Amino acid sequence: MTTEHRDFLKRELAIDDYVVFPAPYGGMKLGKIIRFTPKQIRVEWTYKGNKGTVHSQNAPRYANQCVRVEGPDLTMYLLSGDY
Repeated sequence: MTTEHRDFLKRELAIDDYVVFPAPYGGMKLGKIIRFTPKQIRVEWTYKGNKGTVHSQNAPRYANQCVRVEGPDLTMYLLSGDY
């Protein structure tokens, strides 16, 4: 039996979907679902370090604390490099 994961708006989530979720130290982050666990999803996100280098992190999050994003808004955000 597979567990179905749904976001805050009750939409079904899949691996490689982009979601907005609460960041570890406040604020919001955009991340990509990389794996499912029985109770949570694992989300990976990137950030720029002090010297302009790009790093990535991942952490488990509850699906109902995330919102799936897609379409032109997501595309423009990713192209902007403003993460």
